[in-house]
Amino acid sequence: MYINIDKRNGAVAEVTSYREPGCKYPKQRKVYIGKMDEQGAFVPNKFFIERSRKEELQAEVEKLQKELDGMDRGIRKQQKEMQALSSVVCSVSGKKKAGLTHALGHIAETKGFVQALQGVFGGDSAKKILSLSYYVLATRNEALDDFCYFDASHEHPYGSDIGSSESSAVLASIKPEHVNGFFKAMRDAGPSRSKEDHFCAFDGTAFSSYSNNLSEVEVSRGKQDPDLRHFAMAAVYSSNEGRCAYYRLYRGNIPDIKTIDNFVDVTKAMGYNFRRMVLDRGYCSYSNLHRLYHECRYEVIMCMKSNMSVYKDALQTTRGTFEADSTCYLAEHAVYGKTVKQSIVLTDNLGVEHPTTAYVHVYYNRLKAAEQEPKLYRDLEDSIAELTEKVQKKELSVSDAQKRLFSCKQKALVSVRKTGNSRCVFEMDCKKVDGAAGKLGYFVLLSTENLTAAQVLDIYRSKDGVERVFNNVKNDIGFDRPAVKTDATLEGKVFIVMLAGMLSTIIRNAMRAHRKELTRKMTYGKLVKELECMYSFTIKGKTQWCEISEKQAMILRCLGVPLPVKSQDVQAQLVKKRGPKPKAR
Repeated sequence: MYINIDKRNGAVAEVTSYREPGCKYPKQRKVYIGKMDEQGAFVPNKFFIERSRKEELQAEVEKLQKELDGMDRGIRKQQKEMQALSSVVCSVSGKKKAGLTHALGHIAETKGFVQALQGVFGGDSAKKILSLSYYVLATRNEALDDFCYFDASHEHPYGSDIGSSESSAVLASIKPEHVNGFFKAMRDAGPSRSKEDHFCAFDGTAFSSYSNNLSEVEVSRGKQDPDLRHFAMAAVYSSNEGRCAYYRLYRGNIPDIKTIDNFVDVTKAMGYNFRRMVLDRGYCSYSNLHRLYHECRYEVIMCMKSNMSVYKDALQTTRGTFEADSTCYLAEHAVYGKTVKQSIVLTDNLGVEHPTTAYVHVYYNRLKAAEQEPKLYRDLEDSIAELTEKVQKKELSVSDAQKRLFSCKQKALVSVRKTGNSRCVFEMDCKKVDGAAGKLGYFVLLSTENLTAAQVLDIYRSKDGVERVFNNVKNDIGFDRPAVKTDATLEGKVFIVMLAGMLSTIIRNAMRAHRKELTRKMTYGKLVKELECMYSFTIKGKTQWCEISEKQAMILRCLGVPLPVKSQDVQAQLVKKRGPKPKAR
């Protein structure tokens, strides 16, 4: 291609030569692109201008395309690097605390908790409930909003984070019928049997709450935080299963003595067929005794109240006779014990009388009496001094004192004698004080079954299983008050906590059974901390465990949990050697 300028009119053309097949001479193609003006400057035409712009744009497009291709190559390179890095990260994960959750998972599996939860709630919900229970046990009932930190540092059944809204949904999904279904599934998983010598213990406790919107919360006489409102819980402990067999919530203003009626029907519907029932002093009443013994056919063992006629008659018969008979001393319990057979009359709701033979067992602890007597007189002296000071300061009027409108320790043993219009004297009621002092060191148990005093005391003191459940929930789990605002989440939070409490009870029972191996220095808190220090990590989808010490392996063996590594991989405990003693100068 060359440029041709026409001298006649100054037209400028691009001439391109080309050949056609079969032609002898080449041909030319002319394309006019402009002309030359009088000054000899080139003036392009429209075709040349458009073609030039098109070529410039095409060049810019090619340049941008090259830059894009370079960026694509960089992005693909970065993607390959990220994929390689992610494969490394996925193949080797950071270490997580897995010892405690490993032990809890094995316990929950062998004791039937996992199967019962899956049967009632389903797979994912059961895993979430277990993970939340492990969380409240490991962290002493911290806020569920912080579960993300637990997920980042621990292995747990659900395997991922449970957000605040998700955990609230889990708690709201747990209804009382689900709780009953869980305990029924636990009972059905056990062997079927008829009435045996195992017993159940029934007791209750109160929990305080800052919330006033809960329907179960009401003003009561709770020992813990008496200024707050409370809700109560009644629980049943089975001596055969060694755990809580059933619980339910009720309002805090309902007296303990009236909460046993519904329990009987519920436990029978669940398949429990207890032979004996053990009751604390708070549930001791003739109506409960008639209901359980005559209507439900239970053998009843209950602790008697000191104001009951049966208690007074038995104490009057046996007082002062223990030291004369050495056979009354029960060495295992370090108390004296004697049984008195009595006939009592129980009346039902229709007024029909039911003569009943009862065996009243009176126990005397000489050391306890020696400890209680100084305290009794010290409380009386303090009360008299306090009341006298209130009258002198006119904080308490003489008329109110005579009407006994005051409160103090041992109020029933304090008498008031008026000595003037503005004076009165507070004194010990000698007759009542002697009667109270005569009861020191004594306690009385009633049984409807003909058992010895030693047998009844053995059974009654084994009743502390239900008290240990409450103690574990309040102390080990830290559930002193629920951090919930609605009734929908209260039932679920209590179920999560009670499930964790049952797991901690199993751990404590195992510690008690292996006290020689664990030594008395190994407390529950130290055991949990030792298990928390067992770590694991993942390499290419396979779980690897960090070093496991001999102490950690011994704890797992005492809990009945298999070692996650081979026994030869257990590391010996490091012992610091003391250096040589410095020589005396």
